[in-house]
Amino acid sequence: MEKRKDGKPVEFSLQYCKRSTGELVTYERAVLTSFHSEGSTINILPAGESNPRKIRRCLITRINNLKVYF
Repeated sequence: MEKRKDGKPVEFSLQYCKRSTGELVTYERAVLTSFHSEGSTINILPAGESNPRKIRRCLITRINNLKVYF
């Protein structure tokens, strides 16, 4: 997710589970805007949107179609 090319963030796909409903949400194209190393969240900007989304790292289930294990 933190990968950059020519100084710009590289797009990736992401799937996570919504804490409130348990629904799986998938973003086919997104970029990382900030990573909170001391906290438990990341901010991503999905393609075509103007506001970043805050996601808890422990709720991420897939990155680039690869299953995430904790």
